Amino acid sequence: MAEATLIAVPEGTVNHSIPAYVCPGCGHGLRVSGLGRHRVYFELGGERSGNPVTNRVCPACGHGLPGKSPS
Repeated sequence: MAEATLIAVPEGTVNHSIPAYVCPGCGHGLRVSGLGRHRVYFELGGERSGNPVTNRVCPACGHGLPGKSPS
C-alpha cells in the first residue's frame, strides 16, 4: 500500500496552491476534496485546477492515487 502525506488546512481557508497530497512516486502535489473512497484529486492552480483527476493515477508519473480500489 502506498503512503501519502496529507496537509491539514484550517477550516474556512481555501488555498488552491498548497498541495494536500504529494505523490510518493514523483513528489507531484495535488489538491484533495473529500475523504476515503470519496476523495477527488485536482491539479494545483493553472487552467486544470477545476478539472478533477478522473483516472486515479498521478498526472505526472502514473503512480496510483489512494482512494477506492479499482474493481
